[in-house]
Amino acid sequence: MNINWVVANTAQLDPTVNLDQFKEIGSIWGGWQSWRNCQTDNVICHSATKAQQLIENKFPTLCNFYIPNALYVILDNPVGVHTYGGDFAHEVDQQDEIVAMHLSATVSDVVLLIGFDWHTVIDDQRHVNYQNLVQQAIAQNDKTQWVLIDHPESVWSKLSKLDNLTKDTLDNVINQLT
Repeated sequence: MNINWVVANTAQLDPTVNLDQFKEIGSIWGGWQSWRNCQTDNVICHSATKAQQLIENKFPTLCNFYIPNALYVILDNPVGVHTYGGDFAHEVDQQDEIVAMHLSATVSDVVLLIGFDWHTVIDDQRHVNYQNLVQQAIAQNDKTQWVLIDHPESVWSKLSKLDNLTKDTLDNVINQLT
């Protein structure tokens, strides 16, 4: 069984969390913002400016670094950089998270989601687009089991209807999978 983690860009893990236990369970996927806190294995950067800066600072030597195909060509095919297809038709918050969800689902039977707040509703079109894309990522990957870790509140109504999304605690997941 292939298990992977996806970490929210704004995740603040407890400093006592043992990242080695995470990595025993599966690889960690997330946006470039998550790397310092989580030593993310597979890092997504959808921002052209930030991707160029990270590549110039040799960041791809620290992880599997993913950028959009179009940006890869613009940056003259940088060595050690992975690519993904597609783009966003609408303005959306946290693009890196959406891409991490999609990419991790392609190699996972189970995706463990940590640090996400899928309870708070913000009356902003960018956030509505984000909610729709999260729902779409989970619904389109219906053979993948998605587990939202330590999410104390109820989730957005559009997510609560998905059979392949559950919630659990980090302690329980670690105890069961290590």
